[in-house]
Amino acid sequence: MKHALVTGCNGFVGRVLVGRLEAAGYGVRGVDRANRPDSLPDGTYLAGDLTDSDFVARALDAGEFDCIVHLAAQSSVRRSFDEPAVTRRDGTLPALHILNHLRTTGAKTRVLLVGSADEYGVVPPQDLPIPETHAVNPASPYALAKAIQNQYGVMFHALYGVDTVLTRSFNHTGPGQRDDFVLANFARQVSEIKLRRREPVMEVGDLEIRRDFLDVRDVCDAYVALLEKGRSGVTYNVCSGHSHRIRDLLDRLCKLAGVKVAIRVDESRLRPVDMPDLCGDASRIGAHTGWTATFDIEETLQAMLDDWDRKLQTV
Repeated sequence: MKHALVTGCNGFVGRVLVGRLEAAGYGVRGVDRANRPDSLPDGTYLAGDLTDSDFVARALDAGEFDCIVHLAAQSSVRRSFDEPAVTRRDGTLPALHILNHLRTTGAKTRVLLVGSADEYGVVPPQDLPIPETHAVNPASPYALAKAIQNQYGVMFHALYGVDTVLTRSFNHTGPGQRDDFVLANFARQVSEIKLRRREPVMEVGDLEIRRDFLDVRDVCDAYVALLEKGRSGVTYNVCSGHSHRIRDLLDRLCKLAGVKVAIRVDESRLRPVDMPDLCGDASRIGAHTGWTATFDIEETLQAMLDDWDRKLQTV
């Protein structure tokens, strides 16, 4: 049996990834700041602060790991504009501590550093879909932190031979996501309207932007594939290869729920800088691992509505 350590295992992606890894035959340990999640039994979880190098050393020395998936970070782009220093610290120091510990101990452990498509910044339409060879131009503190993490991973592989695999993951969503992310927020609002918990008025940001969305289950399957078949020192887009207009996805949610709504733009939901379209080229990950997305966007939206219906009906 292979053994994996997942940082940020209490988060939206982390909770799904633990199950996906176990289904693939891995023994999994988790690290997070919060209390132990139900998905991990006693003795397989360690709570602490990954910005503390001593804690990172204890976590990595707690077992013999074949691989580490580093998810832990401040994950909200919008929050990063208000908290740039926190975002920089949480988005770069944990990865640096992990890489440096592997360098100094000489451990032959594969590290998957999860980055973001936001690292590319504003990309002109003629350059879409975006390949991994495209220049990065971070337009938010969140994107900058992820870009720095990526460069640490590339550097530690080149200089010290640390086995790093890196991603630039495009937007992902699904049941269980926090409602400060756009589709989860829309699904909650639509569910509340359907259940007559609020007036049929949707609070929205910019509905004209386009994003390349993946179901979180597809994302986690991509991470497992990269652990097993990804090439060391290489960065991979994790994406579907096509984008959706946010307005169209909202319309689909409303149609699935059988509700009609009015739209009200909330200025606080608009970002200082935003990309009109963000669509990735998925050919590299497909060629190297055989992975491809399997979940249809409508299937994902329905699962999110069902999830919010269950949660709201128990409150």
